[in-house]
This record gives sequence, structure tokens and C-alpha cells, in this order.
Amino acid sequence: MIIIIQIAVIIMALTLLLSTLVGRQTHAARAWKKIALCLLACAMVVAVLFPDITNQLAHLVGVGRGADLLLYVLVLAFIAYALNSYIHQQREKDVLYRLARKVALLEANEQYNIK
Repeated sequence: MIIIIQIAVIIMALTLLLSTLVGRQTHAARAWKKIALCLLACAMVVAVLFPDITNQLAHLVGVGRGADLLLYVLVLAFIAYALNSYIHQQREKDVLYRLARKVALLEANEQYNIK
């Protein structure tokens, strides 16, 4: 028997998947990110419809319960996301600093007519 929360989670997973794949900035996303998102959405739907699978998978890898396994995976995913965001932000700062230096040199060149 499917309960309301299962339907809500499945709808949210499909909405997230569709909005990401059909969104305005979908061309900027790399193919592996799209594939990973599709796999995540499928895993969400399977885990919601068949919750015993998470328990069986947890026992296979040596974790007591499926909920614990999901929490561990969620923590790892959050750490990976935070690290990825930090690296991306540092890369953007580096590009901005390089551009600022180039603009400063060009302006100095124009101001003092240095050739």
C-alpha cells in the first residue's frame, strides 16, 4: 500500500529531475552530473517504493539499518558538495583576480601611454 508521503517523495524526485534536465541552464551541466541525477532520482523512487531494499543493502555493507546507511551516504554527499563548491568558488576568485589585474594594467597603460 502506497501512503501519501511516498507519493509526495516520488513527485518531488521526478520534479527535481525534470527541472534540472529541462531547465534554462541545463546546457551548462556536464553529462556525468545529469546521469548521476537520473540515478539518484531512480534510487529515491526505488527506496521509497521498496524500503526493505535499503535494509538489505545496509546489511550487505555491514551497517545495522537502512536508515543509518542513508544517513551516512547523505553526510558523504554533503561533504562532497561542500568541497566541490569551495573548489569552484576558489577557481572563480582566481579568474576574477586575474581579470582585475589585466584591467588595472590596461588602464595604467592607457593613462601613461606606455607602449
